Formats: sequence, C-alpha cells, structure tokens
Amino acid sequence: MHDQAPLAAIVLAAGRSSRMGAHKLLLPLGNRPLVAHAVAAACASGAEPVIVVLGHDAGRVAAALPAGRQQVVINPSYQEGMATSLRAGLLALPAEPAGALILLGDQPFVTLDLIEQVLAAARETPERIVAASYEGQRGNPVYFPRAYFAELRAVTGDEGGRSVIQRHRDSVRLVEIADADAALDADSPADYQRILAAWERHSSAGNG
Repeated sequence: MHDQAPLAAIVLAAGRSSRMGAHKLLLPLGNRPLVAHAVAAACASGAEPVIVVLGHDAGRVAAALPAGRQQVVINPSYQEGMATSLRAGLLALPAEPAGALILLGDQPFVTLDLIEQVLAAARETPERIVAASYEGQRGNPVYFPRAYFAELRAVTGDEGGRSVIQRHRDSVRLVEIADADAALDADSPADYQRILAAWERHSSAGNG
C-alpha cells in the first residue's frame, strides 16, 4: 500500500488540429509520433492511473500510442472544446487519487523528470494547484487537487483549467523548469518547425 494517496495523470489528446492542417499528434518526432512522447513520460512516472483522452481520429491516435499502462477514454464531444476532454478524463478517474496532473498531448518535451518535479511539489503542498513555470511564465502541465475537480468539470469551451487557476491564483505554486523547450506545443506548422529544431538541439546535446 502507498502511504500516500496516488496522484493521477490525464493527457489531453482529443483536439482537431485545426490550425495545423494535418493531425498534429501523429506528426513524426524522433522515431515515433508526437503524441507518444508525453504519454510515455506520464506512464514512466509515479502517476496512477494515467488516462489518455482521445477524440478526433481516435482510432489512429490510439494506434500511435506507445505500449504502456495508459487507459484510453474517448470523448465524443471533443468538438465542443478542450473542457469536454478534461471533464471526460476526470470522470474516468477512480476515487483513490488525491489529485490529477493535466498534460497536453502536443508537448513532447514534457519529460519524466519534469513530471516528477511537479508531482513532488504536489505531494509537499497537497492542497495547492501546482503548475510548471518557464522563464517565470506559468505553463503546462498543471496539477489540481481533488478539491478542484467539481470546478474543473464545470468549465466549458476551449480551455483546460485556466479559469479555475485564475479564480484561485493565491493557491497556485509554480515549479520553475530549466528547459524552456518543454513549453513548446504544436498548434501551427511554425510551432512544429520549432519543435523539430529543438529536437535537433536536444539530440546533438545528447550525443555531444
């Protein structure tokens, strides 16, 4: 038995990629699809369970996921915005987790180390919202204690928990992340080019 309640992870991977012109989560990065990176990192972490919410082109995205312990949830209402995927992920959680880390499927540089940093902070201050911070700017992923789940489920439109964070600004703890590339996401072709360039930098540094 854990001496602490588990902390869940929810990866949001249901969007339409409307600005990309192709399905961004299936674009290649390294030797696997872009979505596989965040999911693999979440599965390697101490988060339990790991929920992946799919919507647009769910079959193809599911086939692109790495072999792992993730549980897939399909959001039939994904076209109504990210809030519906967040709700689907929260509703899929069992009763045990004390909170959930919300990750975006299009942030491939969110590493195991980054996830563990945020989860460690969440365990230290279990009543607080904990967000990754890049060069002083709040970003993703974000951890929410269970006390905020009802508010998160009530969010509508194309946002995750931004409005909930705004309402509870005084309860937010930031964890500064050294690698600013971890903030990169793939909303447009230009974003994808930035991700490819960052991947090259990381690969060169790793080989150097």
